[in-house]
This record gives sequence, C-alpha cells and structure tokens, in this order.
Amino acid sequence: FEGTKRSVMTGIADLYVMLKKPHSKQARDRFLALLQQMTGTQRYELTRFIVLSWKRTGSNLLCGILFNHPEIIMHNELFNPIDIFSYYQRTLVRNEKGDRWNTLGRDLYPEAFLEHIWTGNDVSGDRIKAGSKACGFKSFPDHWWEAQNDSIFQHK
Repeated sequence: FEGTKRSVMTGIADLYVMLKKPHSKQARDRFLALLQQMTGTQRYELTRFIVLSWKRTGSNLLCGILFNHPEIIMHNELFNPIDIFSYYQRTLVRNEKGDRWNTLGRDLYPEAFLEHIWTGNDVSGDRIKAGSKACGFKSFPDHWWEAQNDSIFQHK
C-alpha cells in the first residue's frame, strides 16, 4: 500500500489498519477491487465474503471491526446450528408478511437464504448500510459439517 514498505498484509492487525485508516481513498478502493477480483464477485452489486475461522482465534474481534466499517455489512454466525446470529436482525425478515428465516428454513434452502442475505437489503428493499460495498458473515467448519450444507461454500 502507498507509503508503506510492506507490500503484503500479514494479518488481522494489517487488515484493521487498512480498513480503519487507509493511506488514501484510492488505496481503499484498490483494496476492495482486489477483494472483488480474488473472490470473483464483480457480477454482484456487493462484494461477498465469508470469514472462515476456527473458534477462539480472534474472529469476533475481526468481525466487530468489519461491522463498524461504514462500507461493510457484516453479519455474525449465520450458519450456527443453534440459531441464526446477525447484527442486523431485520434482514432475517424474508417477506412483507413478516415471516423470518429460521434454522430449519436456512438448512433446507441454504442457497435461497444466502441470496437473501447477499442482497444487503432489508425486507423493504432498503440497503442496511447506505453506501455499503461489501457483505459477509463468519462461519466455523463445524457450522457447515453439522448442517451438511458444505456444498454452498464451494465456488460455483
């Protein structure tokens, strides 16, 4: 990044510094473009990402940092077997009648659930965060093994 001697990020601290105080708006835009290119998400309005992590590795800190970024919609553990954990509970409403996604619906129709989440909109069609450029969530390996929906994490 501009003005630094390092050309490669080395971990969560570097990601935090880049997102919190980028050296320039252009550097942040290049970073988001690189993220889009790496994840193959140019065809979507928002860059889609998943924080894959093991438990007790600092993923809550990282997710909290991403949640507080004005251009990132960060959900929490959407595929936790116990419940759907999201910082934005209103995104779990899936229709005008007020029906909410629950674990059974999520596990039976994981692709439809993700398509709903990836829009970054609430049920009224409004963006959760105005000006957001990316949308993601956190997951642990046992979340998808237990629900037997690991196929949704494969790149299509």
